[in-house]
Amino acid sequence: MRWDDIHIAGLGTHLPPPVGAREAMEAGRYPADEFEENQLISALESDDLSAVDMAVAAGRQAMERSGRAAEDIALVLHASMYHQGEDFWTPASYVQRHTVGGTAPAIHVDHASNGGMAALELAASWLNGRTDASAALVSTGDRYALPGFDRWYSDSGQVFADGATALVLSRGSGFARLLATHSTSDPELEDAYRDVDGGFTPVPHATGKPLDLRGRKRRYMKRVGHDFVVERLVTGLLANTEHTLAEADTSMDGIARVVVPNVGRELLEWEFLTPYKIDVERTVWDWGRRTCHIGGGDQFAGLTHLLESGQLQPGDQVLVVGVGIGFSWTTAVVQVDEVPDWTGPDAGTLRVLGRA
Repeated sequence: MRWDDIHIAGLGTHLPPPVGAREAMEAGRYPADEFEENQLISALESDDLSAVDMAVAAGRQAMERSGRAAEDIALVLHASMYHQGEDFWTPASYVQRHTVGGTAPAIHVDHASNGGMAALELAASWLNGRTDASAALVSTGDRYALPGFDRWYSDSGQVFADGATALVLSRGSGFARLLATHSTSDPELEDAYRDVDGGFTPVPHATGKPLDLRGRKRRYMKRVGHDFVVERLVTGLLANTEHTLAEADTSMDGIARVVVPNVGRELLEWEFLTPYKIDVERTVWDWGRRTCHIGGGDQFAGLTHLLESGQLQPGDQVLVVGVGIGFSWTTAVVQVDEVPDWTGPDAGTLRVLGRA
């Protein structure tokens, strides 16, 4: 979908301190072969705040940076992929109550690692279809903690990190324009992360042990073959991206930077760098390998980092790429109109690098 008057007015993050991957490996928590293969340096770990409290902090920062008033927000979307601090509860309502309040709809988007990007397109569609709606707040937040989730071992190819992000989407004005977005899915890959052998359970974490996503993936690969998975993922990504670039009337040659999920180096190579035919320097992976995978928030955090670190100029176009299990893809082309000064002490993405 091509957008004509949809802008990004504010971005915010709450990123807890990083803990070292090497230290986790030396302590026996992180497999040594994956430490070498993934080339990840650290992962963010919260020892106090819940996922939704981090999302509230990110949302408040995004609102302050946007210059929008709370009453301007006509929609609140909160995306997550893991426990939000309570069972049988509505985390989007909590985020709304503690950021902007009001009576706008507050909706939880549960779409795994593509949750933030899917919510972005949903918010754009909402604003585009309602002339009386001027802005929307989109947040993401996750915290991966034992005993339910082992950030260093539950999955392979990536390490999960705690953190939250937020974005204010607006009509009329903002520092960047949302030129186009596109969402697609491939449900034939749905069972890659489902425990087919174990079957469904009546309650969460029925075994009392951390999630074993790597075991599910290993058994899935044995059933369908590695080549089948790679072909479907690459084909789905490229088809989705080509559609978005065409809607934005641009091409990869016109894209200054590419924000992809914060994954390990081998996964980055075959899933993104090789299909896109780009060098790692065009991505934010050097920052992402110090952050690791914060669920559906990688993209908003990566875009925030490019701005906070002064790596974008007016006129630059950024391709923002979301991929989630299921599998689903949402890509967006964002064009920077002006570069906000977000280099102060609240520049959370710079603190990950020890620079603020």
